[in-house]
Amino acid sequence: MFLSFFFFSCGYQFQERPSYFKPEWQTVYIAPWKNFTSETALGEMLAYELRHKLAEGKFLMPVYDESRADLILKGEITKVYLVPVAYETFIQTKERKIEFEGKYKLIEKKEGKVILEGKLSRYEIYRVPIEVTSNVLDPGREEALKILAKDLAELILQDIMFKELEIK
Repeated sequence: MFLSFFFFSCGYQFQERPSYFKPEWQTVYIAPWKNFTSETALGEMLAYELRHKLAEGKFLMPVYDESRADLILKGEITKVYLVPVAYETFIQTKERKIEFEGKYKLIEKKEGKVILEGKLSRYEIYRVPIEVTSNVLDPGREEALKILAKDLAELILQDIMFKELEIK
């Protein structure tokens, strides 16, 4: 109770739907991202995580048919550089360094108008749980990419939610 009073007195508010969203925007189509890198699975991982995050937010429902969507979220991956930086043993990676660059657009389908456009640049070292490293040829690679996809989905969701702060 005290914590919620503290947040509201500081100006924080919990919002289900961004204020700039039109009431008729209920659904979003999220296609696998175009991928110009050798990490072929990352485009689908990112689309999956975005669908999951938006479904959790409950203000837009992902649909799998573009013709039934009010909005379209699409993106491009332009650079992924993935390097192991720490090992437990030779075949067990503890940490992976990832450098990522990409961009995305949120488009209103009816008018074809770009509502939100953003660039993503991420340089991060991810700790990979040793017990889940499954790829013997390149241990920890897939796990690090999954963690990256979750982080990027969260960043994009935050950008969508708090866009109105930039307009004011």
